[in-house]
Amino acid sequence: MRISTARTTRAKMTVSIAALAAGSLILTACSGSSDGAGKLDGTYYVKDINGTSDLGQLVVKGNSVSHHEYNCDGVYEKPSVTSTGEFNKDQSQIIWTVAGDDTRNERTGSESIATSETSISISGSAYVRDNSDAGKALLDGFKTKCKK
Repeated sequence: MRISTARTTRAKMTVSIAALAAGSLILTACSGSSDGAGKLDGTYYVKDINGTSDLGQLVVKGNSVSHHEYNCDGVYEKPSVTSTGEFNKDQSQIIWTVAGDDTRNERTGSESIATSETSISISGSAYVRDNSDAGKALLDGFKTKCKK
């Protein structure tokens, strides 16, 4: 009878461990961000930012956003303007928390956004993901322009 009890106990333990593991997986899957944070992570670009020939760069990491502006003299070295902000809860707006020093900086308050798999539009300006075809073409064009 002891053998039967030991087998029953082991079987119950195995079932319990499997149930705990399954529950853990379900909780882990459900504990992912419900507001979509992370799905937009990446680097995005727009040309002629703020009516200049500068390149606008938007870097998204979770709910944090940083915006940089580059001119030909400082491309990929030091941005001429930097601002930081965060997405609101439903990621329909960016709330700018720190504005850059440049007087042309329009990144203050909050701005409405629209998103797709390859772009983020901020107040009507479409920033394209750097690894998309449009993003690669935009960066190549900016680099070519800056070599002149």
